[in-house]
Amino acid sequence: MVFNSWQFLIFLIIVLALDGVLQARPQPRKWMLLIASYCFYGAWNWMYLALIMASTLIDFEIGKRMPASTTPRRLMLISLITNLGILAFFKYANFLILTINYGMDAAHLMFEIKPLDILLPVGISFFTFQALSYTIDVYRKEIAPRTSLLDYALFIAFFPQLVAGPIVRAVEFFKQLDLPKPPTSREINLGLVLIILGLVKKMAIADSLSASVDPVFSAPLLASPQDSLLAVYAYALQIYCDFSGYTDTAIGCALLFGFRFPDNFNYPYVATTFQDFWRRWHMTLSRFLRDYLYIALGGNRKGPTRTQVNLMLTMVLGGLWHGASWNFVFWGFLHGTYLVLERYAQKLFPGFYASTNGLVLVLRWLIVFHAVCFAWIFFRAANFIDALAVIKNIVGIFDGACAWTPLISFLMLFAGMHFVGNRYHSKQRLADAPAWQCGLALGIALCVLWVYTPAEHKAFIYFQF
Repeated sequence: MVFNSWQFLIFLIIVLALDGVLQARPQPRKWMLLIASYCFYGAWNWMYLALIMASTLIDFEIGKRMPASTTPRRLMLISLITNLGILAFFKYANFLILTINYGMDAAHLMFEIKPLDILLPVGISFFTFQALSYTIDVYRKEIAPRTSLLDYALFIAFFPQLVAGPIVRAVEFFKQLDLPKPPTSREINLGLVLIILGLVKKMAIADSLSASVDPVFSAPLLASPQDSLLAVYAYALQIYCDFSGYTDTAIGCALLFGFRFPDNFNYPYVATTFQDFWRRWHMTLSRFLRDYLYIALGGNRKGPTRTQVNLMLTMVLGGLWHGASWNFVFWGFLHGTYLVLERYAQKLFPGFYASTNGLVLVLRWLIVFHAVCFAWIFFRAANFIDALAVIKNIVGIFDGACAWTPLISFLMLFAGMHFVGNRYHSKQRLADAPAWQCGLALGIALCVLWVYTPAEHKAFIYFQF
């Protein structure tokens, strides 16, 4: 069951109706939301419900025992080994096996391990990180452990953010669970705006762009230089609209139930530094990596060299989190390199980075935007060979005549949409507009959704992570 389906719409209406009936009865309401969340997750594969339930029971018991334990560090290690072990088995076992096989083949050794016949559970990376954030916060004594298994199970499984985020902190969720506040009329408006515009992003924009992206990355040797460059720009917009469309819809659904989730995207392509980009892109993952990995490694407390190493490790591991492929590792390495080089550049050219001159800002934006787009090539390509073929095609665009108008028009439209949305806070303004204006805008959005959505529905890109 996915957000962009009629089944989900029916499911959401039923759950909202039950939620309205049970608003004055907290315990039955929690049970209803938990059962609904398990039904939502089980619609993919009921067998994997046992996995999320087992993970929930283990971390709940570890959290409950930790304050009174004389060896809390040991309990924390059990949580880390269990959660990361489950993630490693389902997501990285075959990647490790294939890497070993390639190494053996390169060494001309007659040895091969057969890949495991396992299916990657949907959303495992997200609910694993969410569970880890809870046990780490309890270990650090930043929150008290929950005494209610029902509360903790609902925190892990709550269906709006279960599959692809945002990654919600325990303190954020439990505060709202303990002191529930029904959504205000303004929050209901904002929730509907986020849901509808999120679906427009996903279905009308991201899915339509796949027609320009998929053929190039499926057969890069057959693509023209112009098509290859257009595909890279298109993919940058596609992945943004696809993932931010999902999280907008998730945040909107949560708002209808009275849960206020943190933002996950803040117009990342307006960034004029790489650090700013990561403050705007997948913000809850960036926050998780900063608080639980970068700071744990020492952050910037142990000198500039160690800081650069910590940055690089954080980004490489963040890349590996996205998928079991060396392409993702290299994508993380590229972003780590960008951040490290940027720190050096800020020391060498402080005036350039402090300037508010319009031309300087545009130049910095162009650098950041195109470096991010370059990294997306490795994120999207099936392997290094395909990624290098796309890059070779793009380099070839300068060797001969090329129709630049479509490329420039696309890039200007891309930038214009992003900068206007960032400057005018369009979603918030729409939610605050008079009812007739909001209704008219949403009606137009629904028409766009109806007219421009391709016949073939695409899965959300981040479901594979």
